[in-house]
Formats: sequence, C-alpha cells, structure tokens
Amino acid sequence: MTVHAFDPDAEFVVPPLYKLKLTAAQRCMLDWIERNGGLFAAITVPVEDVAEDVELAESTVYEALARLTALGLLVRDKAGEYRINARYVLSSNPALRQLFAAAMVDPLITPDTRAEAPRKVSNADARRRRTIRPV
Repeated sequence: MTVHAFDPDAEFVVPPLYKLKLTAAQRCMLDWIERNGGLFAAITVPVEDVAEDVELAESTVYEALARLTALGLLVRDKAGEYRINARYVLSSNPALRQLFAAAMVDPLITPDTRAEAPRKVSNADARRRRTIRPV
C-alpha cells in the first residue's frame, strides 16, 4: 500500500463560491456566521435575530442554512450550532494553508531537562524572601 504525502494544495482546495451558485441570502448567511465568530467555534444561529439583522424572511434563513449545510460550507454539530468548514477557510487563504501544512510536518515541541528543572533563584530574590518588612 502506498502512502501519499500530504499536499495542502490538493487537500484543501474547494470549488470557488461563484461555481456553487450561491444566492444573495446564502452569501449573507455565510458572512453573518463569519462575522459572529463561526470561523473558529460553533455558534448558535438564532433565526429570528438573523432574519432581522440581514433583512430576510425567516424561511429564507432556514433555506440558506439548509443549502450551506448540504454543500458542506457549514458544519452543524449535535447541539444545533454551526461553524464554517475549515476546508473552506484554508482554501480561501493560501498563506494560512501553507502555515497549516508546515505545522503538519514540523517536529513536536518537547521540553528538555533544563525546562523540567526547578527555577534557579538569584541571591537578591532569596534575600527579599527572607526579609520581613514592617507594614
């Protein structure tokens, strides 16, 4: 069995948004979720508040969430919260994609014996600890 090398340019490239033929409502929903922290964590999407915020009907918000989830641009967890797919984020940011690829192949950071040794206390620190100062 051949093991293929990890190639971020092949793994994290998704079709551009214009090829997915997103509606304006779907683009608004993607933008709203991104602006409200959905890039780095799953967030609750209160449909009534979102509909008022982006000036859409509630049914349009539900349809947009369903389509974006079906396309895989949004990931929905068991609690019903949404976050933007990390593959989409890496695809739209080539510099971030390269940084991620470097992190996958860089060696692990491990503490050495010096890092695990107790901290050396200077003479001045030792004297300060022994001195009792009146209040």
